[in-house]
Amino acid sequence: MVRVHLEAVGDWRWTTDGQGDERIDLAFPVPGETVAEIDFFNQDDYGVVPVEGTEPPWRHYTARRVHDEGRTIVVDLAVHDGGLASDWAVRAEPGHVLGVFAGGDSRSYYDAPADAGWRLLVADPTGLPGLGRIVEELAPGAVAHAVVEVPTLEDRQELETRGDVTYTWLVTAQGARTGAALVEAVRDLPVLETPGYAWVACESAASRDIRRTLRTAWGMPRDRHQVVGYWTAGAVNVRADRDDEDAPPHDHDHEHGHPEPAHQH
Repeated sequence: MVRVHLEAVGDWRWTTDGQGDERIDLAFPVPGETVAEIDFFNQDDYGVVPVEGTEPPWRHYTARRVHDEGRTIVVDLAVHDGGLASDWAVRAEPGHVLGVFAGGDSRSYYDAPADAGWRLLVADPTGLPGLGRIVEELAPGAVAHAVVEVPTLEDRQELETRGDVTYTWLVTAQGARTGAALVEAVRDLPVLETPGYAWVACESAASRDIRRTLRTAWGMPRDRHQVVGYWTAGAVNVRADRDDEDAPPHDHDHEHGHPEPAHQH
């Protein structure tokens, strides 16, 4: 995992009212370059009708933290083979410029009901930044159990929290499908009968398996869990598959404002 600090260029600021797995869309420099091509996205017709040229690369991520009244945004990028953002992250240096799709309301999937007596938080490496922020923002004494799958033991994180949080850290077995360990771990958990809330962010196929367990074995209604497939094994650049039973992945959407520049520092 590479932690990147982005500082706003100019007078624009990121929203400061976000929570949990707050979504941020980032435009990246193409391989070999250091500045994202944000002018393409700022065309008046972008996102409305097809525009000329090849769309520069961009991806959905989580705003891990926000500082300086929205001037600084912290983003954690998972490092893996063949990923556009991952490849940029390992070569990132101060002064590199990304595009941040700014404007509009903060967007988060996490939305625990006020009467939730416990929270089940499930994530693979792509969901870990959101899980980390959720844990850090828990109210004093809030009960949560986090089930997290990581590539190695060294990828475990220590998270500060005011909540009462327990952890199950899982390491992906050699040759195993990422997410398989999460599916089994959730199936093995004792079913809780009191009102709670589950949040899941991982690979799409694994997320659907976990969703079925929550709805069948746990009997959780839709407003008591949020399950998001952050990525799809064998595919690139698909948007999050959000809590739509057995829905296929979609091409990424364009539901974001125009991008503003932010440089790595």
